[in-house]
Amino acid sequence: MFWRKDGQELHEDVDHGEILPNPDRTFQMRVDLNISSIKPEDWRRYDCVFQLFAVKKNITTKLDKAVIRTNCVSPVGAIVGVVAGLMLLSVCITALVIWSKKKKNISSQ
Repeated sequence: MFWRKDGQELHEDVDHGEILPNPDRTFQMRVDLNISSIKPEDWRRYDCVFQLFAVKKNITTKLDKAVIRTNCVSPVGAIVGVVAGLMLLSVCITALVIWSKKKKNISSQ
């Protein structure tokens, strides 16, 4: 597996991960391309090529933002989660304070 730009194999900004076995006796591998310095309009010039020696035809996938998978967590998702959690906590605290005041008022009568 390797990355190409304009049909030429790339060696810079490419990280070859290890080949790992799967429980079903297949394997997985990855080759990461650092896209941080690639302009979005140039993405169409890049593709990933997977070669199997038993198969004559290569499997080629164009670099496409719609199909990129990453392990990075979006900071927006984390921020939304924290804000939603804080809002829920404030609603619970407010409800507890109102409930305790009503209970206090009822018992003082």
